[in-house]
Amino acid sequence: MSFFKYIKDSLWTILYFIGVICTINLILISSTALNKSIGDILYMNILIFSISLLFLILHYIKWKNSYKNFRNALYNKEDIDDFLPNGEKLEQVLIRETIDFKNEEKLRETKELKEDLEEINDYITKWVHEIKIPLSVCELIADKIEEEELYDISEELRGELERINFLTNQVLYTSRASSYSEDFAIEEINLYTLVKSVIKNNMNSFISKKIEVEMDNLDFSVFADSKWTFYVLDQIINNACKYTDMHGKIKIFAREDEESIKLFIKDNGMGIPPKDIERIFDRGFTGDNGRKTTKSTGMGLYICKKIASRLNFNIEVSSQVSQYTEFKITFYKIADYFNVTKM
Repeated sequence: MSFFKYIKDSLWTILYFIGVICTINLILISSTALNKSIGDILYMNILIFSISLLFLILHYIKWKNSYKNFRNALYNKEDIDDFLPNGEKLEQVLIRETIDFKNEEKLRETKELKEDLEEINDYITKWVHEIKIPLSVCELIADKIEEEELYDISEELRGELERINFLTNQVLYTSRASSYSEDFAIEEINLYTLVKSVIKNNMNSFISKKIEVEMDNLDFSVFADSKWTFYVLDQIINNACKYTDMHGKIKIFAREDEESIKLFIKDNGMGIPPKDIERIFDRGFTGDNGRKTTKSTGMGLYICKKIASRLNFNIEVSSQVSQYTEFKITFYKIADYFNVTKM
């Protein structure tokens, strides 16, 4: 607060003081000979004014210093609890009591919100497990259709079932993403084994679109959470299948340097427009490709980026329209993963 603002806030006190001085002056003037006392009265007024101004400036400096850290914390959006004024003045007590009240209020709201989210997550988890039962039954039906040699119908049904399964798992992982730190375990993972599992999970998509998969130089071990890393690769490879034309090609390979192991997933599909590439990890963003092909939720890559940031690996993408799209996932060496345990 500026000095002039402080003067404005102290206006009534100053007016009271001026009133008292004026009253004293009137009494002195009326009770003594004016020609004998005017010099003494002026001297007294100058002296009182000087002392009062000095007192006002010193009090302003003291007052400002007592709230300096608190004010800076507010402006810098820092935690203000460590900078609350600790004096016993009424305004200082009120500030502390107000902050305590608002903290308790926010804690109650946070607790209620957390309980509501936990209920929703529990419901989603149970629903996902329940929906997998009819999905399994549909798989058996597809097998029976194949036995009747109705391969086109069976292939179409399996493709839709794979998509339903993919979207169901996406719902499950999205619901868990907010409480991810309670559900991870860093371990050594073989990239070849992990990629092979993801490809197997998307096999129907590869077969239906006759997409060639080329894997090269994947025999590396990285440190990550296997379940969540599987989800990230599954999202990226599933997208590669979705946006690659018939008889397309997806190449998956890895490279190692002193600091990291980089996994590349490259397809020769439709590519990503330059205006969209900076936003593909934004929540709910679908872009031109998402609107042209299938109805996209815009959540898959957003969750991937969120998981990557918490697991301390990095995802980058480069693309050229009608040429290729390449995702680069950088897994840092083990020393960097100590940061994950601090989350």
